Order: sequence, then C-alpha cells, then structure tokens
Amino acid sequence: MRYLRHGLQQAFRQRPGQRLTLGIALLLSSTAYGINSNSITWLTLDFEPYYIFNGTNVGQGRDEQVIHLLQQQLPEYDFKYMAIPSSHLLTELRHKQSTYCLLSLYKTEQRRSELHFSEQYSTIGLSPALVMHKEVAQKLGLTPGAPQSLTHLLSEHHLRLGLPMGRSYGNELDTVIGQVPKSQLTTRPGRDVLASLTYMLAKKRLDILLSYPSEFQYLSEKMGLDKQLSIFPVSEAPALSYGYIACSNNELGKQQLKVLAPALQQVVASDTYKDVMLQWLPTALRPHLQQAL
Repeated sequence: MRYLRHGLQQAFRQRPGQRLTLGIALLLSSTAYGINSNSITWLTLDFEPYYIFNGTNVGQGRDEQVIHLLQQQLPEYDFKYMAIPSSHLLTELRHKQSTYCLLSLYKTEQRRSELHFSEQYSTIGLSPALVMHKEVAQKLGLTPGAPQSLTHLLSEHHLRLGLPMGRSYGNELDTVIGQVPKSQLTTRPGRDVLASLTYMLAKKRLDILLSYPSEFQYLSEKMGLDKQLSIFPVSEAPALSYGYIACSNNELGKQQLKVLAPALQQVVASDTYKDVMLQWLPTALRPHLQQAL
C-alpha cells in the first residue's frame, strides 16, 4: 500500500490529463494484483482423481479436499476457483498480470524461476508407474508388479509412449522422456486427457503410459479396464513424488504463499490429510505411502 499511496500522490501532482491517465493505470494495476484482497484464486482442472467434477465422487478429489482443509485453517480468506484445461495451466500461472495458485505442482528448475513455490510439500504420493495392456506385457515377458526400466522398454522394444501435454514426472523421468524420438511419443492436450490416453492404451493404439498409481486405480475401475491393464513400478523413478503449492510470480503471489504456509503445515500434520493422500491409492500399495506420512 505504501507504493500505491506514493503513486497516487504523484498522480495528483501531474497536469489534469496526465493525472487522469495515471490514476486509471494505477487503479487497473491495483485491481489486477488484488492489493488489499483477502481472496485466493485456485486453478483447478478436470483431472480425476485429483479433482472430480461429476459423478458419485464429485468433490472428493485429492487436491480439492486439501484445498478445503486449507480453507478451514483460513476462514477469513475467500477461496475462489477457476477450472482450466491442463494444457493451459502453466500459461495461466506464469501470467504476472493476474494471480493464481495451484495446489500440487512438481518443482523443476525452470518452474522455480517462473513461479513462487511453497517450502512445505502440499501432496505426497507414490511415483509414476508404467501402465501396459496385459497382452503386451506378457509378450515382453514382464513379471507382474516387478519394477521395469522405461529407458530399456522404449529403446529396446520401440514402444509408443502416451503422455499428457506439458506434464512433468520428475527430473529422472523427464530426462528419459526428453531422449525419446518424437515418433515414439503421443501427447494429448485438453480435458479428460488421461482418460483419453488410457482408452487408447486399452485399444492398443499406445503401448505404454505413465500414470500415478492413484490415477491408474481410479480410471481403470471407472472405465472398466482394470482386468485388461497392468501396472509396473519404474526403476528410474524415486519411491515418492511430492507436489508443492505454486503461485504466480508477482508480489501478491508471494504474499499469498506466506499466508498459506502456516496453514499448510497444520493441514499436512493432520490425520485427515493422511486419509486424503491414501484415499485413491490401490489398497495393496497403501503401506508403501503410509510409512512416509
């Protein structure tokens, strides 16, 4: 506010025409950045089971439940939501003229330079896994549930890999993916992108898909494909994957993260948070995450 008051004082020292132009500019600037605002706008996306917009489980998505827990810690703040296609997510976050936050985003070096991130993780889960049609896995002689090398499968067997556009899977897997010939990659933008890729996998239009275990569990059961598909841990990936709150790289985004930080600490320490992190994970895999919660 000190800078806003100074700007207004300067505006009224100008000639009338200059004063009006500068005053309007300052007003628009203060509106865009939300100065003195007690609201936080969260970007959401139609990406089950993190956000569930329809059906019997509506509102029970992992990430949206964590946002609701944060709201309980910050009743004086008005939480707003803006649904957006996953392909536009980072573009909107990077706009410095507006201020948005996203609950769970993987940190990369490039993203660190473009966005403000929380120090405390906001979500924790098992790392991405390989999903394949059972018939394809059997032809390759893969042992069900045994860790597999993504590098080996792609280079030796020339499999076709499906990926949501713009998604990061961590430094290790991103490096492997970056070396895959474009002829072996299929990417999809838009809504319900993972469901679309899972359908292509079931129809053998793809050979392999990277998916977090909770995604695989939810979608394969919802689509009736759980008996057709197999999931394998990835040997190049660490055991756990962490997401962080990311906010727009402007002063308001920085201030909003300061507000969210103590609330996030309280949420992550709660038993309710642990239940939310485990909710959509396959039952057999829950003990692997419980140890870290």
